[in-house]
Amino acid sequence: MKKLIFVFVLIAVISVGTAFADHPKGTGIGIQGRYPGGLDFTLKLPSIPIFWALGLGFDEDYFAFRVTGDYYLFHNVLLKEAYLHWFLGLGAWVGIASNDDDFYLSLGGRIPIGLSFQPIDLLEIHLAVAPSLGIQVTPNPKFPIGGFPVELGVRIWL
Repeated sequence: MKKLIFVFVLIAVISVGTAFADHPKGTGIGIQGRYPGGLDFTLKLPSIPIFWALGLGFDEDYFAFRVTGDYYLFHNVLLKEAYLHWFLGLGAWVGIASNDDDFYLSLGGRIPIGLSFQPIDLLEIHLAVAPSLGIQVTPNPKFPIGGFPVELGVRIWL
């Protein structure tokens, strides 16, 4: 874990001299698949520097809702000719779920790092891994929980 943190800090330090966030300035809306976990709707408003994702899952005896919010510390050009960028952020998540017997509440932090491909200003395709660490609050407190979710999505910039 110390080596992983060192790599993130090293990337951040090396990147300070480069240009910052390269996202379009408008509103971004999209959809992303997350493994494990399902499908999220994504939102980025121009007035708030947070990338939001809202996930919903249910069947006849199960319901789950999840919100993540990520602040990108860096979003820099990686290969200008290929319209490829990389990003590194800090974020948080809250999840609620319910089945026939229990109500679950969990929350935690995450560090999204990934690539985005923006062939035109209107379109962004992104791939990220977001190491996460959190706590299950109910029904039985449990620490640590988390993992390494992988997210692949498409966002339209208006």
